[in-house]
Amino acid sequence: MITDRQREILDVIIKEYIDSAEPVSSHILANKYKFGICSATIRIEMQNLTYFGFLEKPYISSGRIPTDKAYRVFVDSFFQNIKMEDRAENLNNIFEDNAIKFETVKKLTDILANKSSSYIIISFPKKNISWQAGLRDIIKEPEFSDKDFIIKFLSFLEEFSKKQERLNLELKTKVFIGCENPFKRGNHFSMICSENILNNKERLRVSLIGPKRMNYYKNIKLINSLSRLIEENI
Repeated sequence: MITDRQREILDVIIKEYIDSAEPVSSHILANKYKFGICSATIRIEMQNLTYFGFLEKPYISSGRIPTDKAYRVFVDSFFQNIKMEDRAENLNNIFEDNAIKFETVKKLTDILANKSSSYIIISFPKKNISWQAGLRDIIKEPEFSDKDFIIKFLSFLEEFSKKQERLNLELKTKVFIGCENPFKRGNHFSMICSENILNNKERLRVSLIGPKRMNYYKNIKLINSLSRLIEENI
C-alpha cells in the first residue's frame, strides 16, 4: 500500500505523462507542482513507487513513466463515478430501419474517433458488421513516430478483427490496460469497450483503442455518453 503523498505524486506523474508523452523527472515535478517537499524527497518517493511497480525508467538517464499497474490504480479511482453519472443502460427507440441505423452508426464512429483521437470500432457482433475510424487521428500521437510501434498496432488490429469474441463485456463498460488486454498482441495498448442492447434486441459494441498513454477520464466519459448522444441526436 502506498502513502497518500506517494499517491498524489503518482497521479501527477500519470497526468503529466499523458499530456507530454515524455518521461517525468523529479526536477519537473518540483518546479511545476507544489508538493511542499524538495526535489530530493520527490526523487526518493519516485524510487519507492518504482520499487512497488507503479513506475518504470525507460532509459538509463531519464525520468519515470507509469506502468500498467499505475494506470489501473488511476482509472479505478474515478471509473465508478463516471459510470454512474454518464452511462445509459439501454439504447431505446433509436432506429426505425437498417438503412438509418447503419448510416447513423457510421457517423457516430467518425465523431467518436475525432473527439478521442483514438481508433474506434463500432460493430453489431451477431451480424459481423463493423465500422472503423480514427487512423488519421491516432497516428498523430507521439508513439506512432516509432515504426515498430505502428507495426505492433496494425498487428493488434488484425488480431482484434479476427477474435472479437474474446471480449466478454456483459453489457458493461470495461477498460483493458496493457497486459490486461485479452488479445496477445495488445499489451502495448489500452481499450475502452462497451456493449448495449438496442430496442430490437441487437447488441451494439463500441471499442476505443489507443496507446496506454491515453486520456482515460475523457475517453471513458465519451464511451459512457454514447447512449445519450444517440438518443438526443437521432
